[in-house]
Amino acid sequence: MAPIGKLNGPTVNFRNYKARVVAEFLGLDIEITPKFELGVDNKTPEYLAKYPSGKTPTFESADGFSLTDSSAIAYYVASKSGSDSSLLGQTPEETAEILQFILFAESDFMPAALGVFAPILGFTPLIKPALQQAEQQLARFLGVLNDLVVDRTFLVGERLTIADV
Repeated sequence: MAPIGKLNGPTVNFRNYKARVVAEFLGLDIEITPKFELGVDNKTPEYLAKYPSGKTPTFESADGFSLTDSSAIAYYVASKSGSDSSLLGQTPEETAEILQFILFAESDFMPAALGVFAPILGFTPLIKPALQQAEQQLARFLGVLNDLVVDRTFLVGERLTIADV
């Protein structure tokens, strides 16, 4: 099977994993850029001409459609599965709930998690009050997720969706 497109960005990166996990789950092939160097390749004139924000990951479909943002890319990849759209929800309500969890992950959970782990791993300076605040937020968000999955297997319904990725 020919790749459905090319995913640009560092191979080892949690944001790139979303689209790759979705593609693998659905049996879709995505070309990756194993030698992509963050801060170098995404700053070239060619890259910036196509993706002016310089963000990664980015995606270009086999027919030339371009996209940025890991969640948007994962959603697009899931939509390429043809009739198997179960990862995207089967009703408008499920789809909205999936989107709710994607936005929760992007706007609440990940900033708190990065606020905890980035200074611990040495990616950012450790500022104790900021770390303590991030730890409190992360604990609260983990509690919310824990309470949700007490009586269900997945975040939305009883099957895997991109909300779980």
